[in-house]
Amino acid sequence: MNYPSKSTRPKSFAGDVKTTTSTTVYTCPQNCTAELSFLHVVNVSGNNTVRVYWYLAATGYSSNFLGGKNMSAAEYITFSPMQLFLSPGDQIRVVTDVAGHLDIIGSVIETFIPVG
Repeated sequence: MNYPSKSTRPKSFAGDVKTTTSTTVYTCPQNCTAELSFLHVVNVSGNNTVRVYWYLAATGYSSNFLGGKNMSAAEYITFSPMQLFLSPGDQIRVVTDVAGHLDIIGSVIETFIPVG
């Protein structure tokens, strides 16, 4: 049996977090699934407590991916290699305790889901 090949595209994303509100840095498109393979979190300035969440759209649940990590200025955390599979509408979100400056960089491979 022949199966049609699925279209994929590699994609990188970045987030520039400067507030204490939840910031969405990546959302899996509605017509795709995504494999998160790399995540790099850098606290650019001052001490801060960082939380990274995987928001699951199907259930409305936020899974605590990185919870309450106190980071000093210029400290970073890299998650690689990794495999986290996101469904349509799932998000990667970041929250900090102090309105400083946090950068987050990630890479995904999005796989198109044909309709019908």
